[in-house]
Amino acid sequence: MRGTKRSRRRRLPATLAAAVLIALLRPAQAQQPDASAQQPAPGAAQTPFRVSVERVNVDVAITDSRGKFVGGLRREQFRVFDNGAEQPILDFAPIDTPARVLLIVETSPAVYLLADEHQTAAFRLLDGLAASDYVAFAWYADALHPVLGFTQNKALVAQALAQLQFGLGFARLDLFDSLSSAITDILATPLPDARAGGKTAIVLLSTGLSDVQTEQARRKVSGQLQVSGIAVYTIALGGSLRTTQGKTAGAQAASEAFAQADQDLRAIAESSGGIAFFPKTGKDIAAAYAEVAVTLRHLYSLAFAPAVHDGKVHALRVEVQDSKRDWRILARPAYLAPAE
Repeated sequence: MRGTKRSRRRRLPATLAAAVLIALLRPAQAQQPDASAQQPAPGAAQTPFRVSVERVNVDVAITDSRGKFVGGLRREQFRVFDNGAEQPILDFAPIDTPARVLLIVETSPAVYLLADEHQTAAFRLLDGLAASDYVAFAWYADALHPVLGFTQNKALVAQALAQLQFGLGFARLDLFDSLSSAITDILATPLPDARAGGKTAIVLLSTGLSDVQTEQARRKVSGQLQVSGIAVYTIALGGSLRTTQGKTAGAQAASEAFAQADQDLRAIAESSGGIAFFPKTGKDIAAAYAEVAVTLRHLYSLAFAPAVHDGKVHALRVEVQDSKRDWRILARPAYLAPAE
């Protein structure tokens, strides 16, 4: 995959590019990739969102300050809280199973201005995944556009990624509805392998910019992520543009837009038990993907029985006794309790 041919584009100075991309993100007629030539992923039909369980499974990833998996932990070191009340752990096991990853790449004019950064980041992800992991691929701008369903053929995903096109005109960019559609699609898609019991995740390569920024859209995505068990790892594109300094109207508008984008990307990751990354260099991207790979494949699997059947969303919290300050404990933050 490292040898895949990638196109080269002329780079703009950071200050100018930042001002231009904000101007481009105005609702208007977009020139988008030809969706008719792309094959939709299985389960693409929209279905009502509902997750109800009689047994709550909680996958927990624990890493140290260097992003390394913390192994060797015992069942008695874990505590699980449902709405603040500790629950007995019924099952416990360290697991290392294939992950299921949906890679979503933003294809707006803003990303076009970032040259090959998006493809470099995505190829490094594919290089870092295990051969047994499943990957699906989609792009988004005005909406989500599935390209490939879950497959272990990383070369096929790399080929589709290399052929990705970008809108060059004015475009409507809708991050939240696109992500909401992706969550719905994943929940409606059966596991590709009956033996695959690992983590399901979305890796989102995005500037975080969006024309649609209503609180209703944010709450909808946050609610879906909290109870779905799908972790979202956001990889912020445009590291050089996010630090643009200047007193011009364009530079100030870019600074404000990226500040909101950063806040949204962090909130998306936190709502799902994932991580938000803001890489500035290729080395940063490599480190981010190394940590993503660890948290996807090396997990502690816990299970408990819901004490209350009220059909409501319950907050989850996982604690680890004897944990160190630099440990990062990642787990789903909520679940939907079964109704009577």
